[in-house]
Amino acid sequence: MKIRLSDEDRALLWLNITLGSGTARVRKMLDAFDGSAAEAFRAAAKNEIPQFKFLNDERREDMHNHATQRYIDRIEKRLEELDINVVTINSDCYPALLKNIYDPPYVLFYKGTLYAEHRLPIAIIGAREPSDYGRRMARQLAEDLARSGACIVSGLAYGLDRVAAEGALDAEGNDYPTIAVLGNGPNVVYPSVNRDVYDLIAKRGAIVSEFMPGIAPTPSHFPMRNRIISGLSRGVIVVEAREKSGTFITVDCALEQGRDVFAIPGRVSDELSMGTNNLIREGLAKITLSAEDVLEEYGIKPMAEERKAVTPAELSFEQELIHRLLMAGERTYDELAELTGFDAGMLNSTLTAMEFSGIIKQSVGRLFSL
Repeated sequence: MKIRLSDEDRALLWLNITLGSGTARVRKMLDAFDGSAAEAFRAAAKNEIPQFKFLNDERREDMHNHATQRYIDRIEKRLEELDINVVTINSDCYPALLKNIYDPPYVLFYKGTLYAEHRLPIAIIGAREPSDYGRRMARQLAEDLARSGACIVSGLAYGLDRVAAEGALDAEGNDYPTIAVLGNGPNVVYPSVNRDVYDLIAKRGAIVSEFMPGIAPTPSHFPMRNRIISGLSRGVIVVEAREKSGTFITVDCALEQGRDVFAIPGRVSDELSMGTNNLIREGLAKITLSAEDVLEEYGIKPMAEERKAVTPAELSFEQELIHRLLMAGERTYDELAELTGFDAGMLNSTLTAMEFSGIIKQSVGRLFSL
């Protein structure tokens, strides 16, 4: 892989590295030089960078010392050795959705393939220690969405991030099922237990980061990462979250960026569903029971509809609700009772009728599925 950057893009890469992580200093420096990173580079090479409040003497000196073509050549060579590509905000290959947020990263490093546009990028986020219910929902949602052509965006952290990526990778017929956004350098696998999924995503999707290769994760990096997760996506699905969860950093970013927010409901007594239930109650998220709900929002026909026709053609209200719930995956009797709100008599009679009609099936442990 050979990296080919214009002079302006090379200067922007230099500026991004010498000014450190984040966009504020880069933006201020570009403003000072009429939007030209190349002009800032030439000024630094001559040690003519003016005194700025946002720039201390040590950093000004560092910019001067590294304002050489040889330095940028070494950076490009190292990226090539690591099989890591780079794209700047000036490029037509830069993701269009991300480019339009308030503070897009000026430079993205990535492994794999990165597209400027995608049919339907959807982020799936949530708890790092999810319940079995949350795991089932995240995996089924990701697989069904990816099978219907969506690209699943996640942070590749513990818990639901990994589960969503696995579900997307399991989807048949999708050559580009998932993107992972990291809070560290693109060649750093964190947590290390996700190495297997990381390698698969690098082959079939993209590993993306605004941080230079080799940069370790720190707590301050993850809010920065979260704005990219939502920025790359048209919608964000919250599967499970406690009442006060770091997940809401991404939700806040999504709302500020004008993205759609979806949430999976859960038991009112379940701590892991308090956050999602609150989002729905406050009108900040659209209630989502299956991939079908998300796809319909964007006018896309679910692949599941084409593979399996619902019989009988006419379903009662109660049967339709249960069918929609089971489209997302198998559920226990107790889960159906909680999510539908039906009393025992109504639920039992509806399940029995659907089972006799061949619409659903029941497994050991009162587990229901289509």
